[in-house]
Amino acid sequence: MKREGSKSFRLPRAKFTIFAGVLYFTITAGFIAYCFTPKTADASSQERLFIPSIGLVARVRDIERTGNQLIAPETAAGVYRPTNHKSVIIGHSSTVFENLKNLDTETVFTFDHKKYLVKKREILEKAFINMNEVVSETRKNTVVIMTCYGTPLKDQDYSHRLIITAEEI
Repeated sequence: MKREGSKSFRLPRAKFTIFAGVLYFTITAGFIAYCFTPKTADASSQERLFIPSIGLVARVRDIERTGNQLIAPETAAGVYRPTNHKSVIIGHSSTVFENLKNLDTETVFTFDHKKYLVKKREILEKAFINMNEVVSETRKNTVVIMTCYGTPLKDQDYSHRLIITAEEI
């Protein structure tokens, strides 16, 4: 039984269809945006290393020194900051630093919104690398980039390290 004077609220069919379409689009667009927005673990993951001459654009995450070692993340580069003026960036030569072997001296690149000029490129046997020297204090803002190089060894390691040293310009 319907009461006199009471009116039920109904949208006309056309307005309801438009409303449903807009609602569907809004929910779908929000879901897609959420799914495809890069997730960041911490503020340092916003840092990027750009080396245009070798086509490198890499995310860089903060890492810690464990004893005499720096452990590289699997798919990104890792940065260790032992002093105010030095950043040591490491990464795997099979992933993020695949083309680092093609980097020449006098190349300019960007890290943490600053420009750097490659001053030195050296290949050293892993056994002869002194990490205390690699992370030692410098007067100028310096970036050291290090990756595996040379003959493959067991346990997914290599015999040498490619070490790039650059100073801020």
